[in-house]
Amino acid sequence: MRKSLLMMKRLLINTTIALCLCAILAPADVLHAAGASPAPDETFTYNIEFLFFTKAAQGELKFRHIEGNRYKAELIAETKGLVGVLMYGRKNHYISEMVYDPVKRRFISRLYTKLIHKPDGTERTTAAIDHKSRTVSWKYFWKDKLEGSGVDPMPPGARVEELLSAFFNFRNGRLGALTPGKKVTLFTLPDYKAKATDKNPEGEEKKFQRIEIRIPTAKAEREYRIKYERKEKKGVLALVKLPKNIFGQETGEVRVWLDTNMVPLAATVEDAILFGDVHGVLAKTATTR
Repeated sequence: MRKSLLMMKRLLINTTIALCLCAILAPADVLHAAGASPAPDETFTYNIEFLFFTKAAQGELKFRHIEGNRYKAELIAETKGLVGVLMYGRKNHYISEMVYDPVKRRFISRLYTKLIHKPDGTERTTAAIDHKSRTVSWKYFWKDKLEGSGVDPMPPGARVEELLSAFFNFRNGRLGALTPGKKVTLFTLPDYKAKATDKNPEGEEKKFQRIEIRIPTAKAEREYRIKYERKEKKGVLALVKLPKNIFGQETGEVRVWLDTNMVPLAATVEDAILFGDVHGVLAKTATTR
């Protein structure tokens, strides 16, 4: 029973993280053409629903301008209410420290930190990303004790991003407009906990993992709207394919619905193990300059 609850907790938190990230895909005029003006500070809050739980978990995504060309993105995901009590509580905190390159006109992640707070202790992973040498220097800690470290070469020719910088770059239009039929492929960081603690060197989660972002053709989108009974014919559908191990489902695909102003309204993971369909719904947004 406890093992099943722990598995459900991990899947729910991972789904919360993925839905929050997918829900910021709408492009925004965050940076001026010259890249000199600071971006607005933004906060997005999403509630996660499954079965009869309307607020099983919550994700809060923040984007902040620090100074000059330095920015920080943070994602906090945690179980809530009865679900949080039943699943012993869990809080994941992700931090991306980035710089904005005005020549390439995109955010470049320099340091990625992942904190997982559990009742019995905290896991901490850091990844220093060096795009010049195309290497990632990582460390994994359990209760502040170093359990593993290494330096990984990036795959040849691949564009490597951690999840937060990848999605903010997409949101800011750096990967192009959301046109029907468009497809973008990126690679994100491995699971460094698995690299530090699992003796199987061939595990898929230990490799740089592929992310695909796809905008269906007009015909395919109409078919999706009919299938999922979306009566509103305006707006855009984005399909995001993430590593399968995030959800424990066959496709790893998330559906994201955007309104006519390109504001993300909802996202859905179908048939996540133990949950069925899991939905992320926008609860509130805040923007300041």
